[in-house]
Amino acid sequence: MKNLSLYLLIFSGALLAAAPAQSQSFPDNSSPVILSTADRSKLFAYPENTAIILRWSTGNETGVDRYVIERSTDSAYFNPLHEVISRGSIDQQDSVYRDIDAYPSSSTNYYRLKTVLSNGEAIYSPVVRVDIDSRKTPVLKPTVLTVGSTIRMDNYHEQPLTINFFSANGKLMGSFIVNSTSFDIPTTGWNKGIFFYRISDATHPLITAGKIMII
Repeated sequence: MKNLSLYLLIFSGALLAAAPAQSQSFPDNSSPVILSTADRSKLFAYPENTAIILRWSTGNETGVDRYVIERSTDSAYFNPLHEVISRGSIDQQDSVYRDIDAYPSSSTNYYRLKTVLSNGEAIYSPVVRVDIDSRKTPVLKPTVLTVGSTIRMDNYHEQPLTINFFSANGKLMGSFIVNSTSFDIPTTGWNKGIFFYRISDATHPLITAGKIMII
């Protein structure tokens, strides 16, 4: 009996030793966690007059291609705001960057830093929230008007702005360069309905966006 028990014990141990090791699994819908020399980048954002200042610092930037500042108004959907090329620092001293969002989209804005590596992978910083005075953001008025009426802009920032209007199906209805507060955008010939607009300038692909209704 003792010999049989010893045999069973040895046999069980052999099966355990032969069993494949269980590897840790991750959800298929999750992004891989990438460890790099730039993963300690920290983003700071704060209001200053009518703009929002963005700063971040990194250590060794080996393998880092560029940084992308992304902005959101709901902390869920982000759009790229600026791209900054990496300096490629390999020193022990941090490399400090500074950027400006001259035209915040709303009274509450969210920012995150996307670090793009040379191999195409990306690392995202934690999201930073900044609250500002919404009266400082360019806005088109009125938002509801009749066919043939004109549109004006409030809170002009003293530099040329481009305003593009799109129909509900995405067709470009008109593109206007605005360089003062005293301008009119006529809607003669436009159909009734909802139209979307995007405001940008030479360095900001998206300052703000919104919609108007023609009745």
